[in-house]
Amino acid sequence: MEKLKGTKTEENLWTAFAGESQARNKYTYFAEAASKEGYEDVASTFEKISHHEKEHAKTIFQFLNGIKDTATNLSLSSQSEHYEATTMYEEFEKVARQEGFEEIAEFFKEVAKIEMEHEKTFLSLLAELQKQKK
Repeated sequence: MEKLKGTKTEENLWTAFAGESQARNKYTYFAEAASKEGYEDVASTFEKISHHEKEHAKTIFQFLNGIKDTATNLSLSSQSEHYEATTMYEEFEKVARQEGFEEIAEFFKEVAKIEMEHEKTFLSLLAELQKQKK
């Protein structure tokens, strides 16, 4: 959908994708909490609806042409993880420290390290994939 690029509809799709993705995670966490409290029917409902949210997000992502071939997906994923590790979480850590939230700053610092490992993993898989294609 080349005509989609730069439109308000594209912006709306990205907003919807973020919302559906966040809802899925929240409902999964809420299901765990309900289950711990012994509310299995509530947990089951949260799980079912979180699955719906996942499917909504998938359809939206498909409209955005977000799912590519595996090599491209690995490359894009490694780039995202690199940005998160070297830019996003470093900045978040800095701000949290400036605002006096040491525990949160340490969390961001640790997540950045994990994101670096994710980047390495994706790059390693990409290299293996490229070797197999030769």
